[in-house]
Amino acid sequence: MEAVAANEADLRVVVVLKHTLPRLGLVRLLEGIDGTRVVAHAGTAAEGARIASEFGSDVVLVDAQLADEDNMQIVERLKENANAARVLLMADEVAQTQVERALEAGADGYTLKDISVQELASTIRRLAGGDTVLHPDAASSLARRFSSNGKGKSVPLTPRQREILRLIAAGLENKQIARRLGIGVHTVKTHVSRVLNKLGASSRTEAVVVALRDRLIS
Repeated sequence: MEAVAANEADLRVVVVLKHTLPRLGLVRLLEGIDGTRVVAHAGTAAEGARIASEFGSDVVLVDAQLADEDNMQIVERLKENANAARVLLMADEVAQTQVERALEAGADGYTLKDISVQELASTIRRLAGGDTVLHPDAASSLARRFSSNGKGKSVPLTPRQREILRLIAAGLENKQIARRLGIGVHTVKTHVSRVLNKLGASSRTEAVVVALRDRLIS
């Protein structure tokens, strides 16, 4: 385990990766992202869960392979605390059962290790802001499974709500949607809230998965 000093205004990140060189490479990469500081890193599930609690982390990046070997117990331990950190699993490739088990254990996100620095920075900020974030390949994998369970159902979305849902599925955030449609950010937030409510979804990612499952968007 190794600890690093952090500015109080920064998002405090803990990295839990099994192999030393990739872990140190990810730490260095994260240190280059403005507003983000790695406060500690570890190579085992047990040590990772301990230091994440000890250093008061905001986001914990966990090697999906390591979490799998730990039977997702690291995710459960990280989410047990009252001030639980947001947990992001990072995988070499999408494994549908792994995604499902991670989400069931309480993970807040699942992404791939080959994403860009900009995508990783955005993912961390969104996680810290309360979003659930799935890599598009992971969301598509879940959607295909859900779709195979039966036909879609009818949800009374307005044309504008469907349009916004498509933009959410494309990965756009509220400000980007507002610019794209020429409407205010507050209006977008209202539409997003109503879409989530109609779909019975607790997050934007869940809304997209439900929409794909029920063929509300293509």
